Amino acid sequence: MALAGFTAVPDVTTLVAAPGDAVIVRRSFCLWQSHRRAHGTILWGRPDEDDVAELCAIWDEHLRTPFGADPTVADVRAVQSVDLLAFERLSRTFVERRAEWTARTGPQAIVHRFGLAGASILGMLQLVGQGYRLRAFDVVGEAFEWLERSEVLASYEALRIALLGEADVVRRLHAVLEAEPRLGTAELARRLGLSVRSLQRHLAMAGTSLRAERARHVVRHAERLLEGTELDLDAIAASIGLASSSRLVALFRRVHRVTPGAFRRERRSAMRS
Repeated sequence: MALAGFTAVPDVTTLVAAPGDAVIVRRSFCLWQSHRRAHGTILWGRPDEDDVAELCAIWDEHLRTPFGADPTVADVRAVQSVDLLAFERLSRTFVERRAEWTARTGPQAIVHRFGLAGASILGMLQLVGQGYRLRAFDVVGEAFEWLERSEVLASYEALRIALLGEADVVRRLHAVLEAEPRLGTAELARRLGLSVRSLQRHLAMAGTSLRAERARHVVRHAERLLEGTELDLDAIAASIGLASSSRLVALFRRVHRVTPGAFRRERRSAMRS
């Protein structure tokens, strides 16, 4: 599958074997690689802890290839907010992998925008980025110029536009689900100005599915109730339209790989520290 001149591939092995430009796309990030010996990451939306764990695993695998030390661009301009557990996972990984990653990485340009999310990420990198060759930019062209890869800029920007167009469908889907969570698939697609097949294709290109986004929507509502109330699991399940607390537990295990009770304890402990 082609995406603005980049070939969408499933994993790092295929990425580094691709003869031209290639990209791995997931729910809230991508890792791209140019045949002109540059690579990078684009993040968007609201990456959660699972997203960050997957991203760090992909980074780690890529850094073990001959391309790992090439100049890198990390574009965080489209990040809307930073999940606390995701933020902690990213910070911890940068510290834990510092010796290994600093030996394998090249210069890294961080492209950000002004705002709370951008400031949070830059602040984190200042705290944990010792030893990494990092520099922050708010103009993407200056980032590529600093990396001496200006010839990659045009193809990169085409990729970013294509990706964020797909990611925008996810954001608009979330807005519709917030207002009317019980809409059927056909009506959801109509509200977004798409056919059902087009909606499914856009979501697949963004690394997700309607089933996964419905689950994430329900989980986000449960998260707010777990963090901000003392309701028990039966009451929370009923308030978000689940038949029982066991359904809530199963959903949390699938999305977060922890139980709702463990999630509530972790969040409250993090807020106190």
